[in-house]
Amino acid sequence: MSLGKIKGSSIVFLVKNLKKSSQFYRDLGFYYEEIGIGDIKHIHVTRDQLTFILHEASSPEDVRPFSSLEGGPQWDAFAYSDEVDVLFEEFKTKGAEIAYGLNQDPIWNEFAIRDIDGYVVAFGGGLSKQ
Repeated sequence: MSLGKIKGSSIVFLVKNLKKSSQFYRDLGFYYEEIGIGDIKHIHVTRDQLTFILHEASSPEDVRPFSSLEGGPQWDAFAYSDEVDVLFEEFKTKGAEIAYGLNQDPIWNEFAIRDIDGYVVAFGGGLSKQ
């Protein structure tokens, strides 16, 4: 029996303000796309093979990133890159809040940003050949 292949995934973030949150990611070089039928509206922001689906919360109090919960993980999403150092410098230059890093190691490199809703997005992997 052949197993079906999964080609990718999207991460859903409940946000306080759809316009402001999507602009944050657009400023970091993400492609913007409105999706939805009728009253169901959300925004896809995509860069390379990373897609966040942004959906506006009915109440700002409903936005509670996992990383903000006691006992929760240190990040809400994790992405991989072979140019972690290049992303770090780019995002820093574009004014993103750096949650931690850039931790450089011969084997693993990692940093994270915090978006305007408090979600911590980490990027890990290799360094560029520069």
